Amino acid sequence: MTAVLIAEDLQRRYEARRGLFAKPATVHALAGVSFTVEAGRTLAVVGESGCGKSTLARVLTMIEEPSGGRLLIDGKDVADADAATRLALRRAVQIVFQNPYGSLNPRQTVGKALIEPLLVNGEGDEPGREQRAREMLRRVGLRDEHFGRYPHQFSGGQRQRIAIARALMLQPRVLVLDEPVSALDVSIRAQVLNLLVELQQALGVAYVFISHDLGVVRHVADDVMVMYLGRAVEHGSRDAVFADPQHPYTQALLSATPTVDASARRQRTILKGELPSPLNPPSGCAFHTRCPIAEPRCREQKPELAKVVHQDVSCLVRQSPLP
Repeated sequence: MTAVLIAEDLQRRYEARRGLFAKPATVHALAGVSFTVEAGRTLAVVGESGCGKSTLARVLTMIEEPSGGRLLIDGKDVADADAATRLALRRAVQIVFQNPYGSLNPRQTVGKALIEPLLVNGEGDEPGREQRAREMLRRVGLRDEHFGRYPHQFSGGQRQRIAIARALMLQPRVLVLDEPVSALDVSIRAQVLNLLVELQQALGVAYVFISHDLGVVRHVADDVMVMYLGRAVEHGSRDAVFADPQHPYTQALLSATPTVDASARRQRTILKGELPSPLNPPSGCAFHTRCPIAEPRCREQKPELAKVVHQDVSCLVRQSPLP
């Protein structure tokens, strides 16, 4: 398959003021993340709040510039692209936000919301744009009669369908889905997830699916990347990560996932403490302050991703256990 998006050591730093006379602190929201997304496949990015998932989404969609590393879309380096190329790359990566209530303009009809991306990018004439918008509306499971209605006349699930339709109007190569079903009722989530699967099969678009819900991830992902404090701690195929997680953080996340299958339940791993501040991350392995298998070397050495069993894992103990 063709790689449509490649991230190489992506970083994003922010300056945070700490007072009138104190020097600004640096927040390492992304501390070096690398991965590849292929056409027609889904990479799920999971982790606790504050791990850098949403920052990654903003960098991938070029809402924010990376502070370091490289981002390649269809083989083109975003940093080296001229204005015309950057415009084309922006069209190639679109985003669906978490909250369908806030991502749609309440004063704009659904039809205008879908036509707007085509209008801004100068695509087609007026009848052609309307035809494409109506076709996309039907493709996401809504009817022609919805074209002239306003967002407040729709349910949450319908609004998210509209948001997905709008993101697909420019025929992107990559769709970044930032917690796309977390604001929806449980009964509606499966419908929206099934729609996303159907659209991917029909259009061949790649997904970067950002979520904290591992139950959802298990059903939609091809590959899984687990993040902790701005870094990837485990990265592999969905089946490998869920069947045999190697990093202690991944094991803790999976043990907390509810399931009705008694045979699939894991012994609960309870992490001590809270997520450290990105203003002052721990030395060595960032997870060592909460890790149940941490060793003295973990406080000093920063592990890199390396192959353990079938996936890449950032853990010194898993990579080279002491005799």
